[in-house]
Formats: sequence, C-alpha cells, structure tokens
Amino acid sequence: MVEYSFPTSTGNEVFYGMQFLAAPYSVLAVERTRAWVGDNSFLDIILPLPNSHINSTQQSYSEEANPVGPMLSAAGLKNAGSMGKLLKKNFEEPFLTYLQNLSSTTTQISFSNITEMSLKSEARREFRFNWFLVPKNQDDAIAIATICEAFRVSSYPYYADSAERITPPALWNLSIFSDAGVGTVDELSAAWIGAPLVTVLLTVDINKVPIDSERPTFTYTGQPVATVLSLVFKEFETGAIGSKGEILSKSEQVSFNPGP
Repeated sequence: MVEYSFPTSTGNEVFYGMQFLAAPYSVLAVERTRAWVGDNSFLDIILPLPNSHINSTQQSYSEEANPVGPMLSAAGLKNAGSMGKLLKKNFEEPFLTYLQNLSSTTTQISFSNITEMSLKSEARREFRFNWFLVPKNQDDAIAIATICEAFRVSSYPYYADSAERITPPALWNLSIFSDAGVGTVDELSAAWIGAPLVTVLLTVDINKVPIDSERPTFTYTGQPVATVLSLVFKEFETGAIGSKGEILSKSEQVSFNPGP
C-alpha cells in the first residue's frame, strides 16, 4: 500500500486528520463495503481537517401522476372511509365532472389533489472538501504536490486487457481520526462528516496560484508557496436505514444480513 500524508510532521500539536483509503472496484457486495475497502486499500492519504466541508443529502422523488386516493384498493377504501365513499369517488364524481365539462364553455374544473410524490431512488450523498495547503518545509511542499497528483490520477479508470476495456475507478473509504485520544474513528467520522458510505471521486480541482493569480510564487525547490485542493466525493450506492438506525449501503445490507 502506498501512503502519503501532510503535514509531514505535527510536532507537539494535537492532530485531527482525515484519512482517504482507496481500494479496487469490485462487483461483489462484500468488497463494496466500508470495512473491506479499509482493509484492502492500495492507497492511503492523510490530510488535516478541511477548511470547508459541505455534505449534501437529496432524496430523488418523482412528481408524475401517482394516484393514491380514488382507487379500488384496500388503501383506497381505508382512505375513503367506506365502500360508498370509495364508489362515489371512483364513479359518481368523475361522471359529474365529465357532464360539467361538456356544459362548460370558458372554464373547466380539474382535480389535482389525488397524486403524491413517489420515491425514485434513495439519496447518494455528495461530499465537497476544500483545503488551503501551505508547506512549512521542503518535505511538506513535495508531499502536497504528490498528494494532489495521487488524487487526480486515482480518479481515472484503469485499462484492463486492452485499450478498449477499462476497469472503473477506485472505491474510497473516508474517515476522521485524532491522536488526542478523544473519540473513536467511527464517532469522529460520524460527528464531522456524517460517516460516509463507500464513495467514488467525482472531481479534483487543484489551484497552485491561490494567493496572487497574476504572479506565481514558489519555494526554492520549485513547489508552490500555497495550494488549494478541492475534492468532490459521492456515495457509490444508495443508502437506507438499517435495523439499528444506522445508514447502510445496499452491499452492506446484503453483507450484514446474508440470505440462506
């Protein structure tokens, strides 16, 4: 496993860091879980806590017609209150509306309160991180450049047997840790970034001239004086609430609750 970290030395500082572990893509459910990615990673990157972090959760709903009221069903009967009311909603009211429309010349009555939004897909959370990285020495400057390039390269797919066949990019496990001895990795990850499921890397933005866009500044080793790194991760699979109230991906549900 290849390991990169910044800063290269924390001295006597209490360090809170963010760890990025990347593992090969797999179609097997057990190999698409946070535990497996963490234990079988080929790349380990450590950065300090980001300067900014946005965690976006958006469920996907359809606003197309999804009738739930006047239907000849058990739910429709329950909603209507009685069979008489249900038949009235299904036959009498539509017929009267039809006759009303025939006799109307300038207006038409329409009923739009018989539909509801239907869930199309559970949310895939998106995580946006931003760092303003300033090296304190030559090792730090090299580490920043190496880490930025590692993220960029790891966002690409991999060639398989030929140039026409590729393997999807790596799967990532994101977590927060500290050397202060306060809180476990799971507790800190849940508190700071919401315990992400297995993710993929969508976007890598690298700005090596963040201080003065008209005049690049660099150290005597040729590395930039400061670098802004922005990353966007998105959960690979949708999540749902498990039996203990935790959010699990579909692969984790299968792995934790294997069938016969």
